[in-house]
Amino acid sequence: MRKIKWTMRRAILGMVIGCTLFAVIAQTVAFEVTSRQQIRRESLLNNDETLQRIENELNSYIHGLIVKMQTIYTETELIAAMRRDSSAQGEILNYYWSAWRLSEARFDSADQLFAMYIYNNEDKLISSWRKQPIAYPNDLYAGEQYVNESHLKRYLESDDYAVMISGYHNEVADSDILRFCLKLHTYDDKRTQYGYIVCDFNAQNISDLMSKYISSRDVYVWLQPRGDISIAQVGNITKEESRIFSDLTQTIATASNEFPEFENEYGSFYLNSIALRKYNLHIVMLTPQSLLLETQSALVRTLLVIAGIIILLMLFLGTLISGFIYRPVEALSSTMIRIKNGEKELRVKTDGWSDELKVMGEEFNEMLDRIQKMVEEEYEAKVLMERTQYKVLQAQINPHFLYNTLDTMSGIAASQDCMLVSGLCQSLSAIFRYSLDISDTQATLQQEMAHVRNYLYVMDVRNGNSVKYTYHIDTDTLQDSIPRITLQPIVENALQHGLRMTRRKDKELIITAKHNDGRLFVTIEDNGAGMDADAMNEQLEKADIGRIEMGRSIGIMNVNARIKNVYGNNYGIHYESDQETGTRAIIILPTVKMVSDID
Repeated sequence: MRKIKWTMRRAILGMVIGCTLFAVIAQTVAFEVTSRQQIRRESLLNNDETLQRIENELNSYIHGLIVKMQTIYTETELIAAMRRDSSAQGEILNYYWSAWRLSEARFDSADQLFAMYIYNNEDKLISSWRKQPIAYPNDLYAGEQYVNESHLKRYLESDDYAVMISGYHNEVADSDILRFCLKLHTYDDKRTQYGYIVCDFNAQNISDLMSKYISSRDVYVWLQPRGDISIAQVGNITKEESRIFSDLTQTIATASNEFPEFENEYGSFYLNSIALRKYNLHIVMLTPQSLLLETQSALVRTLLVIAGIIILLMLFLGTLISGFIYRPVEALSSTMIRIKNGEKELRVKTDGWSDELKVMGEEFNEMLDRIQKMVEEEYEAKVLMERTQYKVLQAQINPHFLYNTLDTMSGIAASQDCMLVSGLCQSLSAIFRYSLDISDTQATLQQEMAHVRNYLYVMDVRNGNSVKYTYHIDTDTLQDSIPRITLQPIVENALQHGLRMTRRKDKELIITAKHNDGRLFVTIEDNGAGMDADAMNEQLEKADIGRIEMGRSIGIMNVNARIKNVYGNNYGIHYESDQETGTRAIIILPTVKMVSDID
């Protein structure tokens, strides 16, 4: 055993070290050959993911500002005045301070709102607010300062009702401005416009947002609306980047209907771009290829160092690994031998490094448990059989003595002109004869109905004919096979727990039998007190045959369990009940014809 163990450990150690050396050398060579294209692909992919993250945060940031702008609709008096008559300047002048109130109430300092303008549909100023009145004009259309109003007018003349995002560089404030314009309109089918609101924000927020995702200042990123100038830039720009930047921004600024598509490489730069179509924006990223070449050289040096370290580590770890791998196999083998030698209660440990060994150990333990359980069940079955035979011996009576006695009582009653007692004795004799006959577990529906009628006759004698019985039995169902004593327990339940519990005088029990979809449906319906049908059906679904075998359940549960045991779970008893109309028990059986003598 020790020789085999040492041979296996040497083989594992040699395999681990050899595979490691081969993998490290092959990886270094392959990386040197394919690294440029691989790094290029990964860089473009990483840049696309970076732009995607920028896009997600931009969408969230822009959406937040738009929602705050839309709160102008809460200024119901102002909106109503603008909708009534956009030229009624006398009334509109009452809302001169609306822009100031909106800026104070709806925007916080982190939004860096610089100016807000509210215009009617004729470009007449209703209200304005400026954080620095000297740096921003009171009216966008009245001053000589450049505020990029041309792009704003093109948007207002269009049929586009989405929020416009634009920008410009404010020379006086020396700040890049991010502009939002929201058309104010009705929300009916006509969608009538009656004004618009313009908000100018500090574009530095956009630049800071993009800077979070840029790992190097040599990477240049900018945001630009289609058909407009660039509104935010991040990174250091070289002379070559400046030329590429000018060409690309010109292409985007002159694009009319669709976003332009760009190549992946421009000179010594990789280019990635993404279009925010919802807000008509374009994000463009220029990455110098020199950054990637530096990464390649650093990775090659790192790989060589790692290769040397791994070789040394494998010499040390190989021995430990080989022992770790072999230990659970040895433990499994030893445990199996001990179980084979008679330690039946012992079980294999299912811990270790290998899922396969765990599964094998668990399956082996499960097999032992099943074997032990089968032995116990066989013993219990033997005990149960002996107990059942004892109960049968205890319950045995002389049926012929009982039949003859009842027949004698019936004859005596008839001779004394007591027909009620005579009929009662005859019915009881038939009931006992049918119930005690265990020569066949099956009967015809006709035999079952005869047994039920005898039972109901006895119950009528006891209860004074207080219940009306109605039968709707289709002729073609009379010879259908049905387990013995199926209907009587359900009828008894209807009498005892349904009709007995109600005070109504028109008590009725209806028994129906018919075929449907190749199955036999027997319905026992009463108009007595209702029941909890859901709880009863839940118990019936369990169909615990074990309770019957142990003699702990009789009646409906017994009948239902026997049906399911003989025919399957698709058959059995189902209850429907209502507190006012009564209870309906539906017995579902397969249609099986049976030829038998009629009692």
